[in-house]
Amino acid sequence: MSRPTVHDVAKAARVSLATVDRVLNKRGGVSAKSIRKVEEAVEFTGYVRDSTAANLSRRRIYRFVFLLPDTASAFVAALREAIARQQDHLREERIILEVRTSKPFDAARQAEALAEIDAGNADGVAVMASESPEVAEQVDRLCAAGVRVITLVADLPRSGRSVFVGVDNVMAGRTAAGIMGRFIGARPGRVLMLAGSLGARDHMERMMGFRAVMHARFPALELTAVVEGLDDADRVEKAVRAARAEGPLVGLYATGAGQRGLIQALDADADAGPSADSGAGPDADLPVTAVHELTEASRQGLRRGLIDLVIDQNPPREIERAITILKDLSDNRPLAPGAGDINLNIFVRENV
Repeated sequence: MSRPTVHDVAKAARVSLATVDRVLNKRGGVSAKSIRKVEEAVEFTGYVRDSTAANLSRRRIYRFVFLLPDTASAFVAALREAIARQQDHLREERIILEVRTSKPFDAARQAEALAEIDAGNADGVAVMASESPEVAEQVDRLCAAGVRVITLVADLPRSGRSVFVGVDNVMAGRTAAGIMGRFIGARPGRVLMLAGSLGARDHMERMMGFRAVMHARFPALELTAVVEGLDDADRVEKAVRAARAEGPLVGLYATGAGQRGLIQALDADADAGPSADSGAGPDADLPVTAVHELTEASRQGLRRGLIDLVIDQNPPREIERAITILKDLSDNRPLAPGAGDINLNIFVRENV
């Protein structure tokens, strides 16, 4: 049998095609009685709406805005590259992707950038921003205007956003601590904790998970106070050098960007060091180092033995999932449980 059509629904409900169209597309101007008749006819006939075909017939255009930090970090660059690749083949589906930027770790500027988004010219917005009342207020403004808002990488649970797309950051921190503790073994000593920003929820959650496992399972290790690198390579390099000057480190956990600076601090000859294929390892007194995101810098760090563990959240997959969710929300489709969950990828030297 062929699939039920809107004609079948109209016939079963004993209403016009125009009424069926209004009900299916939630346009209004239909009595409660007619809405009930159409809904019952849909259930009776088993009609499944093809939103893609419907949107093409109405020549609907989806407009999705991504608000990302204005930073040179390789991770954000990977997000932007993934958006550009998606845009190349989504034009045929009449989906327009726009990238806007704001100052990283600056809630006031991020709120201003959100305020500049015209709710009348956006179907959905994906936000990567710091958690703050002013940012949440602008998210709520967009939601109240009918714009579907999701959070990306870092969540804003106190806002009206629909769903968070990203990894479980507490679990990511716990994973880093568990593996690092095993790598360090029985050696006592200090572990440097280096965050991008304590104002970023994802970084705070990673540190929370990291601390919990370290305190519970590796109490002989001394955790330093968290140092903020603000995703700046020079600042990260200075912070690592300063910590090593105070005494030996057995571990180093970095939740943010600036990995080139970290590598420079761990190896003064990083630029002229052994090649990736030489098999030469790092000095024995280097700390066991865990970072986030597989970038060119962290990849080379793994190959050279300067970094031991990379926890990655797969930016292309994250962007693909965000777009799918925004489209489903725009079409009023229910989301499956865990729709925004992104699995962690674990990289060490042997599988990079």
